[in-house]
Formats: sequence, C-alpha cells, structure tokens
Amino acid sequence: MNKNFNKFFIVYFAVSFLTTMAYAQTTVNFTNAAATGIDGPTQAQVNTAYDNTILDDAVTINTQGIQEWTVPATATYTIEVYGAQGGRSYLLNTSTWYDAGKGAKMVGDFSLSQGDVLKIVVGQQGEEMARADRGAGGGGGTFVALSSGTTLLIAAGGGGGAGDFAYDGHGNSGTSGSAGGNNSGNTGGASGGTNGFGGMNTTYAGGGAGWSYDGASSNYGKGGKKFSNGGQGGIGQSGTNGSDGGFGGGGGS
Repeated sequence: MNKNFNKFFIVYFAVSFLTTMAYAQTTVNFTNAAATGIDGPTQAQVNTAYDNTILDDAVTINTQGIQEWTVPATATYTIEVYGAQGGRSYLLNTSTWYDAGKGAKMVGDFSLSQGDVLKIVVGQQGEEMARADRGAGGGGGTFVALSSGTTLLIAAGGGGGAGDFAYDGHGNSGTSGSAGGNNSGNTGGASGGTNGFGGMNTTYAGGGAGWSYDGASSNYGKGGKKFSNGGQGGIGQSGTNGSDGGFGGGGGS
C-alpha cells in the first residue's frame, strides 16, 4: 500500500497587506481536513484539522465539504490551487500499483476586500481499485468562489482514475483532460469537459464535474456533481467492480 495515498490537496492563500510599520505576508493553507471519498469534510473534521493554526475557529461549514472563510484585510491575494489525483489501480500479473492522472495546478492574483467570504472546495483523491480489469475513481477538482457561490475565482481540475494501466487522464483547467486507457491501449474513459462543462461518459465510466455542469453518468459509474450541486464525487458501480470519485466532482468508474 502506498503510504502517500491519503494525501492532502492544498489551497494556498498567500496574503500580503500593508501595515503602518512594514509589509507583512501570511500564508494560509486549506486542506481536505482528512476527509476521503465522495463527501467533503464536516465542521468537526475542519475544527480538528485547523486547531492551533491560523485558521483555528475561522472556517465554517454550512454545506458539507464547502469551507467558508472571511477575508481578513483588503489586499491583493495570490491564490494557488491543486486538483486531486485520480485513484490508483493494481495490476495483478505484475503485483504493481499504478498511479493515475495528476490534478492540475493554477495560480492567480485577486483583489479582495475585508469581509468578503470565500467558499472553498478542496478536491479529494479518487478511490483506488485492486482489480486489474476495473478502473479507479477520478480525482476531485479544487474550486474557490465568492460567497454567492456563483462567481468563480479560480479552479484546478482533478486527474482521471487509472485503469489496468495508468494512461493520461490528467486534469486541466479550461481545456479538455485526456481519456484514461487500459493495457490494450483502448480508451477506458471519455475526455474531460472544457470551459466549465462536465466530462463525458463511456459505457464504463462517469465523467468528472466542471464548474457549470455535472459530469455525465454511464451505465456503471455516476458523474461527479458540480460546485453548486454540492461537489460530491460520482458513485462507482456497486459491489467490487467500481470505484467512487473524489469529492470535488470526480467521476465514478
């Protein structure tokens, strides 16, 4: 088992503002608060994760998984976000775990005012799959929006889940992700969505969600949910055949 499987996928807020004495810079790190699977963290998980940090008692959960934080000062904020990678898969005949597509990274500068409330979804890794002929779940995307939930500031797409070999499946922001594949070189999953659309589906895998639309569902795996619909990952086929997508809209297999 890969000891790094339950990774934190972090949103970095580098906060710079002018004081009367000197320039000061503060970096605030948001994580998935140890949540895994299709659902994001609860208030209790967030409280525990941020205890004794700069975010102690500063993050509120009104909708599970969506972290709300109030901007402390009017300034230009550099926001750096990472999408989660997809779930790994296990190739039985070589006894090897294969990594999936990696999530995208995005960075931007934003003018924010004291008292603005940001809503933050931190993507979670897709569920891994221990059967060689079945795919793993897609990684969730990371999103930062203003408090209305309708104005997106920045997003980074999650990576596709691995099939019986780890082919492309990398998540991109604003452009289409590549389809996953299997050991015969066939395409196991459809390409990701573009410009806010959710990923398409094939017979076997659900698509990841975009900002504007849910991912498409397939005969087996369900598509992930967009931010405004809660951001849950898609549900994989029941039993041992499918894997769930990660919170942040990752597609199920």
